[in-house]
Order: sequence, then structure tokens, then C-alpha cells
Amino acid sequence: MRQLIQSLGTLATVLIVTSFSVLCSVALTLTLCFFEQCEAPKIAIATAIAIPSFVAPLVTWPLVGLVMQIDSLEKEMRVMATYDQLTGLLTRQAIFDQIEQVMHLAEREQSHISVLAVDLDRFKDINDTHGHAGGDEVLKSFAITVKAILRKSDYFGRIGGEEFIIFLPNTPEEAALALSERLHQAIRGSVVAYEQSSIRYSASIGLVSVLPSADVSLEEILKQADQLLYLAKRQGRDCTVSYNG
Repeated sequence: MRQLIQSLGTLATVLIVTSFSVLCSVALTLTLCFFEQCEAPKIAIATAIAIPSFVAPLVTWPLVGLVMQIDSLEKEMRVMATYDQLTGLLTRQAIFDQIEQVMHLAEREQSHISVLAVDLDRFKDINDTHGHAGGDEVLKSFAITVKAILRKSDYFGRIGGEEFIIFLPNTPEEAALALSERLHQAIRGSVVAYEQSSIRYSASIGLVSVLPSADVSLEEILKQADQLLYLAKRQGRDCTVSYNG
């Protein structure tokens, strides 16, 4: 019903409800006049038309408006649950849900997948130096830079703070490493202009490439990618450490 109201719009819905109310009122009045033999049928019919024509819009308009408002709020909430408000990337739960679905398909087709856990290096220093607004500009720039390199079939999400996940369907380790290197080069060449400063940054990446099976869970893959990410941090940052399962 709500979808029908949404497609018709407020005005059309109110007109339809009003017309239906008038028809019902007239039909009921004619029926009563037939059985009761009312003395002034024309006046009764005119009243049957006038009252719902006046009352129905007054009642229906605010109710339809409320339904439209609820529908709009629900859509906004779905968008907020799916997309990160700062970067426009998939949220943590949204990208995990997407990965789960594609992993099942990859398992059936026996195709490799690759997961990249990405963390911006020394991001706290950026926030301390340029403030959180400067850090936000870096995050937005990073999202744009990465999206320009990824394929349409790839998935990219922000899982919290300066931590991100990239999921590459049908991608073995060699191809994933090549993409990871392109990411490093693009990020190194990215300069974020903020107020009077030019902010440069880098990223560390943990990469896991596997052939999905019932024995390999997404949780295990993400945990391993996270461990490799911190190994990349310990090895000097701005690099990728990978595992081929």
C-alpha cells in the first residue's frame, strides 16, 4: 500500500480516496432512500456528495503526508545503514554482507577471491596537525583515489576510522598484488589541499587471496588480512604483505 501511495503521489491519492468516499456515500444514500422512501432524495444525494467531498481531503491529506514522510525517513535510514556519510563508501556491515554473498558464488564457481585490509599510515598525526576536518579531507580524497582504480565488480568499504576493506572477486594473488601496487603509487602521488597546507599520506595493506570453501569463513579471512596489515606496519608502512591460501 505504501509503495502504491508513493507512486501515485499525495494529490492523486487524496483525489482517489475522496472520489471513492463520495461514491460509497452516494451508493449508501440511494440504498437508504430506496428502502426508506425519503421525501427529498435530491437533497440527500447532494448532501452525500458534499460531506465526503469536504471531509475526505481534510482527513486524507495529512495521513497520506505522514505515510510519505515515514517512507522517506525509512529510505534515508537504509542509505545511512548502507553508505558511510563521509566517504560515500559501503559501511562495515554492508560490505561484509556483500562479501558473504559473493563468496558463496565464488565457492560454487571455484574462483579465487582477494581481500585487502587497508589502513592509512600515521593518521593520528594528520588529525593532530591539521585537525579532524583535515583528516576528513584525507579520507574523502583516499576514497576517490581508490575508487578510480578499482573495477566496477570490486567492493570498497570503510569499516571504521581510517580502516578500509577492499574485496576483489575472481582475483588471484598475482592480480591482487598488481592492483595493490597501483594503489600505493596513486596514494603516494595524492596531495590533499587543506587550508594553507598540502597533506601527503600513505597506506599499509594486508592481502589475503584464497579459493573459497566451506572450511574458510569470512571472519578467518578478515582476521588474517588484519594480521598481515599490522605486519606491513611493522615492516615500515606504505607496503603490502600478502598470503595466498
